[in-house]
Amino acid sequence: AMKFYSPADGNVVPLTEVSDQAFSSEALGKGIAVKPTNGTIVSPIAGTVSAVYPTAHAYGIKGNNNEEILVHIGIDTVKLGGQGFSVLVKAGDKMKKGDTIMKLDLEYLKQNAPSVASPVICTELADNQKIRLVAEGKINAGEELFAIDFYE
Repeated sequence: AMKFYSPADGNVVPLTEVSDQAFSSEALGKGIAVKPTNGTIVSPIAGTVSAVYPTAHAYGIKGNNNEEILVHIGIDTVKLGGQGFSVLVKAGDKMKKGDTIMKLDLEYLKQNAPSVASPVICTELADNQKIRLVAEGKINAGEELFAIDFYE
């Protein structure tokens, strides 16, 4: 199984409870959300930053096993135009699990976004891959969040 780790200290929220249809319907991929309790966001896997959105609210990582992960900080945060986010990486950067990706002004985000729940999704699952949620309740950055199991 491939393992994915929490990008933040916080509370685990099922995707179905995220107030954004694109995530709650799993249209963008399967995964789980974390509601951060502090402003440090770290890499959930080892890999390469594949994208940092211009508005800084989301980033993609291609893992060393070719897994594609999207971390989207908060809901409707694209509308903030990058305010509240301080990104420390760029596309092409090599990451270890737990390396800091960005810092958040969490109070600003709480006041200006509908939710700070942050989906962590696997955007490309093969037919023989299934996601298995591991965590619930409180989680610390770097603790196992979910895994992908392979089936014959």
